[in-house]
Amino acid sequence: MKKLAELECGARFTYAGVEWVKLDNTDGGALVLTAEPVFERAFDEENCNDWRKSSLRRELNGPFLDALIAEGADRAAFLDLESDLTADDGMTDYGTATDKIALISDGLYRKFRALIPKIGCWWWTLTPWTCDPEYSYLVRYVNSSGALNRATRTLAAAAFARFAI
Repeated sequence: MKKLAELECGARFTYAGVEWVKLDNTDGGALVLTAEPVFERAFDEENCNDWRKSSLRRELNGPFLDALIAEGADRAAFLDLESDLTADDGMTDYGTATDKIALISDGLYRKFRALIPKIGCWWWTLTPWTCDPEYSYLVRYVNSSGALNRATRTLAAAAFARFAI
């Protein structure tokens, strides 16, 4: 496989048995997104829209990351990825989160939309609709048309990461 830095933005590549799309070069690595959802899950089993507390976050950075490593991925290739958890309504109560694997934010989805393949299902972002406790269960998602909306149900998860390979 070519070095990731040599691939054009928008190029697809397979790593650890998963097809990824390169979105951008970053300092020492590249931002990537799975070309297809990796599974369907609730954003959080307790219905909380704070990514820092999300059961989906724990699964992506635990069993899913472990499965990629079992398929040949180098753990060191997964660089820290800091995500902005600003809500759709502009509230910043949740701050940021640092992960090896995350979901894409609404802002980054908009920035890279031209490079992201159309996925024929609804899939999560990590952006809360609001941090207001009255609505702390609503999370933004991308619907099959590519438009953003909000939901509380089980949806697909496309993994977002920063690699150095």
